[in-house]
Amino acid sequence: MNFVRRLESTLGLANDSRSSEKISKILPLATESSECDPSKCLNSYDKKCFKLNSIDVKTPLWETAKPFDFQILVSTGHHDWPFDAYDQPGTIFPNIASFDFSKYGTAKLNVTSLPIPLLDMDYKKFRKVDILIMPYFVWLRGVTIDNYEAVLSKVLDALVLKKQKLSDLPKQISGVSIAVDPFKSHVFICSHRTRDKRCGRTAPFMKKEFDCQLREDGLYRDSGDSRPDGVCVAFINHVGGHKFAANVLIYNKGGEFAWFARCTPLNVRPIIDETLLKGRVFPDIARSVKKNDPITW
Repeated sequence: MNFVRRLESTLGLANDSRSSEKISKILPLATESSECDPSKCLNSYDKKCFKLNSIDVKTPLWETAKPFDFQILVSTGHHDWPFDAYDQPGTIFPNIASFDFSKYGTAKLNVTSLPIPLLDMDYKKFRKVDILIMPYFVWLRGVTIDNYEAVLSKVLDALVLKKQKLSDLPKQISGVSIAVDPFKSHVFICSHRTRDKRCGRTAPFMKKEFDCQLREDGLYRDSGDSRPDGVCVAFINHVGGHKFAANVLIYNKGGEFAWFARCTPLNVRPIIDETLLKGRVFPDIARSVKKNDPITW
């Protein structure tokens, strides 16, 4: 038994070393531990919520997430959704899901808790939506079943295929407003309880710690606060790998993308200090990282 444990330890160290080497060729590695001292957490939390199966703790995280080229994020104002968030008849979601994104690369489709205009019945019934396209930090506001094809085609043609600047696009396309996202960074935490209860339990603790820590630093922003250099934290639906909860996806305007997993509130302070502020990543919690073009708008 001792031999088996030693062998597992040796193999684990070898995998960690190889992963770190690969990751370092994409983004710089953090110089601090991925976990802070518990005394640095600003909120208490239920440790049982973050307990994982032993095999899921040992499984190497690197390259366990399917790579994608860009992400379509639809605002809903909700923190939980149907099992398949895009399978909602009578809404625009099936239309967006049926759009041919393949000509632009691999798209990842998600919904978020980012707010919607609650006084607009078309928004409440999801006949009209706002879409955030990442890593471009571009908003499409007022997308409907009548205009989604035209606006997605023109915007993705410009941003993805032609590598144009946002200023090259008109401010409106088919009635949809094209706008710059004001934040320096976005943090998305999977909260999709309907898919997996672990995500529903861990996400609120994670968001609370992020929000409190960011407030301490003067970096917290919500949808009504567009001051520059801020960070917006929101919930997202199923991203894959809920057995590795909590899953945290990070976009910086500097071009850094990081998908961390097995996160707890102990990871929040280091993620802010290293990833959000310095663009560095932690190999021990990284499922995927990528260096995109920096955003200049």
